[in-house]
Amino acid sequence: MKKSPQLLLILALLPFGVWAQKHVDNKYAFKDGIYYNLREFQRDQPSTAMIAVEFSAVVSEEKKLVQVAWIRHKNGDTIRMDHIWGLCWRGRPYIRIHPDSVSRRMAIFTELQIVGNICLFNYETEEGHDVEFKAYNPLSGLPFRKSTEKRFKTVLRERMLRLRTGEIGVFDQNTVVNWTHDLPELSKAVQSLPHERAKELLPRMVITYNERKPYFLQL
Repeated sequence: MKKSPQLLLILALLPFGVWAQKHVDNKYAFKDGIYYNLREFQRDQPSTAMIAVEFSAVVSEEKKLVQVAWIRHKNGDTIRMDHIWGLCWRGRPYIRIHPDSVSRRMAIFTELQIVGNICLFNYETEEGHDVEFKAYNPLSGLPFRKSTEKRFKTVLRERMLRLRTGEIGVFDQNTVVNWTHDLPELSKAVQSLPHERAKELLPRMVITYNERKPYFLQL
């Protein structure tokens, strides 16, 4: 079908960016580097390329995280960890976890495991709880001394990142329902998921949302 001259003129007048924009998904390879804020990540424009720095880090492929002791420019200047929003290594993006969320000395960067309009990530932290101990009198069977000790257990925190705004929320059924309200049918489908299967199916629902509502890099 031939396009009318008026339509061709409209297409020619559209900004180049409309055609040049790239959408972000799990196949998209971000530029390796240090991202100092969300805006840089939204544009895939790190201020510092990874080849320009050296760092001391421990990488866990299984847990999809990087523990960083220090990062510095090759000219010797150290980069403060609290100045870094995230980093990209080998094309995969990692977000820095706030130190109040994890009980570790090194900075923790965890991989965005699903990338798009809604991103998913997780990290482990130590959660403390009090355990009460009692000593009993063998004759009366009554407690005569009590003490409380702090015990810790490792807990997996699952989170969602809204790439357009930087908002972070708990990854659960209610949050996914709220964050997908602009696709009513999908939001209702998430809401109707049986509780026992929600954990298994929610990632697929997020991927579906990202496919229908793609995130385009900001130019």
